[in-house]
Amino acid sequence: MTNERPVASLEDADAYFNGRLRADAWTSASENERERALAQASYLIASAFVFRKEARVAAPDGSTRWQDRVVAAVCEEALWLLKGDPTQFSEPRALGLVRVEAANLSATFDRNQVAALVCDVSRRLLAGLADYEPIDDEGGSFASTPLAI
Repeated sequence: MTNERPVASLEDADAYFNGRLRADAWTSASENERERALAQASYLIASAFVFRKEARVAAPDGSTRWQDRVVAAVCEEALWLLKGDPTQFSEPRALGLVRVEAANLSATFDRNQVAALVCDVSRRLLAGLADYEPIDDEGGSFASTPLAI
């Protein structure tokens, strides 16, 4: 396994999006925005996954390169980032709030419902090529009653 950061070049991403439907956020972004989205996507994916050796393949010149699905995952994450900022969500969503009862003043939180920083398409593309590494405080649910006011 490796924790090397996967990358996709602008050329890789342009080629990928030329064959993808509904890539308007990519095609309408400036070159600077595209580069920044690819860089951020690369760091977010690297921070969430540990890559298996199968994630890299031999290139014709004898070097190794990222598998096409890994490059596609970086591209999809970049597109998702261009469509919106995943770090900008409401405080209840950030906390994983899933249920509130007004009469008994209780709330239920589920960390599994916290907004993700890696899009679902990227996670699916990486299946079998990388292992998801949740942060220590992810998962679990808890209830609080009464609500603090």
